[in-house]
Amino acid sequence: MTRALLAVPLLLAACAAPTAPVASLAGDVTPAPTSVTATSLLDAAGPERVVASLPMARPAQPVLTARFHAVLVVDHCADRDLPAPPTTDAALTVLDRSYALAAGYAPADLVAASAAGLTGSSGTKLVRSVILDDLAAMREAWVAAGLTVIVESAYRSYASQAVTFNGWAARLGQAAALLRTARPGHSEHQLGTAIDVTSPGWTGRFGDWGRESAEGAWMAAHAWEYGFVMSYPSGSLAATCFGYEPWHYRWIGREAAAAQRTSGLYLRQFLERYVGG
Repeated sequence: MTRALLAVPLLLAACAAPTAPVASLAGDVTPAPTSVTATSLLDAAGPERVVASLPMARPAQPVLTARFHAVLVVDHCADRDLPAPPTTDAALTVLDRSYALAAGYAPADLVAASAAGLTGSSGTKLVRSVILDDLAAMREAWVAAGLTVIVESAYRSYASQAVTFNGWAARLGQAAALLRTARPGHSEHQLGTAIDVTSPGWTGRFGDWGRESAEGAWMAAHAWEYGFVMSYPSGSLAATCFGYEPWHYRWIGREAAAAQRTSGLYLRQFLERYVGG
């Protein structure tokens, strides 16, 4: 989400479960006791820089349990800060321009992506431990296919997202920035289950990485097999409130990703089925 600005305005777009109850997503978070906390992995001067990596038990993958109890706002493209609706698993949280995470929310199980076998700068990015097995399997598939996929961004704190958004607002103006990137609290990166990916030689947002690079095309065709879904595909602006982002993938688990693909729904529409409870 920090690449150079696209030349085509219509392509401007957007771009963070703790062991505590999911209802705490919208409020102050007090993680349940664990052998390591998110803050122990982060340097105070650089909130997304790894300074330690300790082993911890990995949470189970999300279980799909349709709720239909909560009625979400219809005009979710309106910019406001409603608490993210509760779900049975934080990995299925609905975030958009209306629903947001609390400023203090951070997953309790953040680890370096190097734990999934990623190397170089990709390995320094922070992700939730629950995605490690699938991320490692996907990395192995990249290698087997002769591809090089680089993780440019993963977990971002509320404060880090504020810096990103304010930078674009200063550069483009508030209205254009709202189409270009999510306001703090509204970014899927704060969940710790979203990644931005690219490949060697691909810079900026000119062209279509998802169709014009071998790595992007592979991700579009196969990422779902490992639980990763493209959050903002082409043509989804009206439903997602953000433009096409072929580099932004969010992990929701293999079962959920397969169900979402079969449903034909965009990710946000699909996640509406699992709010409430």
